[in-house]
Amino acid sequence: MQIRILPSAMIRRKYNEIVEICKEERVPVFLTKNGEEDLVVVAVGDFFLREQQILLREKLVDIEKRRRTGMKDLSAKAVFRRLQEMIENYKLLELTQENEYPEGGEKYI
Repeated sequence: MQIRILPSAMIRRKYNEIVEICKEERVPVFLTKNGEEDLVVVAVGDFFLREQQILLREKLVDIEKRRRTGMKDLSAKAVFRRLQEMIENYKLLELTQENEYPEGGEKYI
């Protein structure tokens, strides 16, 4: 991963430049204070993407642990079949429920 290292004094003087680096280059900027690492600045979108990746990895590790302990799971074919059933049931539910059009107040079944 590419990173940028800048002195923390730049945060006041060149805030917009730091923001531009984070957003356009999509890299974190490490700020130093007295030559030592102090803070990391990252674009909000990249931060949340990283958080989602961490959560996904945690879930995958948990699933792998369960699999190794012999927990039963579904085959891809079974999952696909269940998804198809859910979609069909949703369509049937949608067709049988009474719904209203928001603008005209007309109803259909």
